[in-house]
Amino acid sequence: MALPAICQEEKVKQLENLESGTDTTIKKTDTVSQASNLEEETTSEVKDTVIVEVGQEIFSVKEIGDETLIKIGNRQYRVVEDNDGVSVYKGSHERYRRNPDRFRGHLGGLELGFNGFLTDYWSTSLEPEDSYFDLNTTKSYNWNLLLPCINIPFARHFGMATTIGIAFNKYRFDGDNSIIKDEDGVIGPLYPEPGDSYDKSKLVTTYAILPLILEAQIPVSNSHRTINLGAGVIGAAKLGSHTKIVYAGDDKQKESNKDDFSLNTFRWGATARIGYEFFQIYGTCYFTPLIEKGKGPELYPFEVGIAFTIND
Repeated sequence: MALPAICQEEKVKQLENLESGTDTTIKKTDTVSQASNLEEETTSEVKDTVIVEVGQEIFSVKEIGDETLIKIGNRQYRVVEDNDGVSVYKGSHERYRRNPDRFRGHLGGLELGFNGFLTDYWSTSLEPEDSYFDLNTTKSYNWNLLLPCINIPFARHFGMATTIGIAFNKYRFDGDNSIIKDEDGVIGPLYPEPGDSYDKSKLVTTYAILPLILEAQIPVSNSHRTINLGAGVIGAAKLGSHTKIVYAGDDKQKESNKDDFSLNTFRWGATARIGYEFFQIYGTCYFTPLIEKGKGPELYPFEVGIAFTIND
């Protein structure tokens, strides 16, 4: 008699709950809510993740807010974009790339420009006896290759930068001549034999260079991008020099002559640049003459061009 009474009481309670609908509705609601959340997470994960198989490794990219997670095999990296710029972290959250609060000078990379000679302050006019050094400026060019710079910070946007590199200069003669050195080391003109003529004639020099600039940076629109102003000194040491002649005619015979041509082994000058981020316009003028004193015309080399810099 006790057992049927207990069972009857439990059935009555279940019937009351069923009529009220509270217990069952809550359970159904929780189940639907959990299923909905799971579906949203799965949909979001599928939507924001790209998985590509490369050999036996898995490469994935996942965007979460302002962060991007990149996974290559067992390695994971975080790319975070904020007001200070873009930072990259390893899986251990240790920052291993550039610090936006650190001064980074804009020096180093590739420089391309034109060559010329100054004979006096802002003058390129040659004396009549030195006209054999007259240049075809549109075909006289240089290119410099510089290592990434060493930074000496004074403030976030102010400091010094220095590096080393190699400078290649080509001076294309405008006249039908080249140059030659006599027994006393004096430089003079070299003309073709009667009946011949030069199609091309140039002097090529190679120097190791060491620039040192003081740079100020102006932030643009409260971002990590800057306008850069730099000026300083530059030193150079000669590594080699030669002349090259291409004779006119169908066979295009070539002649090359390696010599020091009494060029100064060491020289120094001033350099300046202005630019935006990695793109710069630069100018360099050497205060040491190209040729040793008393052994040729008094010519001061200069360069003007563009630079694509490395500032990581």
